Amino acid sequence: RLDYNYPPAKGDTDSPASFGYDVFYRVVPGFTFEMAQRGQFTEAVERAFAEAIKYLELKGANAITGDCGFMMAFQVLARKIATRPIFMSSMVQCPII
Repeated sequence: RLDYNYPPAKGDTDSPASFGYDVFYRVVPGFTFEMAQRGQFTEAVERAFAEAIKYLELKGANAITGDCGFMMAFQVLARKIATRPIFMSSMVQCPII
């Protein structure tokens, strides 16, 4: 999850009320919207990103998603880290549409 704070409405991926099952969230400290737009991490944020993925897997997540379309730039890296299905953006579905 990006490092920002806003009140998500039901239906938003950042709102637990959007789902009929348990959802785990993990903010990646320092991972801002602007950084996602640029498609480049700092070293510290890249480490925190990897730690967040591992945390979610340890919590028992069956799959992991991002909360921003610009996270698509990090799909390849995320896939190398994760052992579970990971979809950093809904754009990963584009090839099958």
